[in-house]
Amino acid sequence: MAMSYSVLVDNKSAEGSIKYFVRHSEVPSESILESAQALIYSTLRVREMKKLASGTPLAIGASTIALPADFQDPISLWLDREYKAKLRILDEEHFEQRVARDATGSLYSGLPSFCTIDRTTIYLNTAVDAAYYYRMWYWSTPAALAASTNETNFLTTRYPFLLEAACKHYAYAHREDSENASKWLQMMTSSIEVANGQYDQFQQSIQHEMYWDQA
Repeated sequence: MAMSYSVLVDNKSAEGSIKYFVRHSEVPSESILESAQALIYSTLRVREMKKLASGTPLAIGASTIALPADFQDPISLWLDREYKAKLRILDEEHFEQRVARDATGSLYSGLPSFCTIDRTTIYLNTAVDAAYYYRMWYWSTPAALAASTNETNFLTTRYPFLLEAACKHYAYAHREDSENASKWLQMMTSSIEVANGQYDQFQQSIQHEMYWDQA
């Protein structure tokens, strides 16, 4: 049976449901599935989680960019006007070393070259001196599986064993079966390592082709 939200949260007698996986009718399937997805997305890094954010030009004098709601981690940030400039993403300590202000405490204006990120915002090391467009590639949190509106996604079609392992981990943990919970957590972790490794190989093959095209 194909994996989907409705199948996963079905009753114990339904093959492929979380309750069926652990042979127990009282495990809270909906919350287990929610926790399983959150755990997976915290460490999985595959192409289905890559996303591009771009917006209207930054207003002259702007020094921040709001992060998308589904943002997890940055990949790259570019400013674009008549030419492209890639910003280096730094931690807050090294970023502060590169921020300069005038006598009034205002940021100097110019083309930013560094940035840092907190929970909701990108901070630039200078106020922009022109209306730059921005393009940011980032790792996103995919929309959660849901009844009718989002029954399946790349986890259910491409990585069903990974999702099953995460669900079994939380289901067995709910039953206070630490041995099985640990076993399925290890299986989930191993599956994520394999998936991330496959993505890394894909990225390396793309870069290799680009190198030979430019040679």
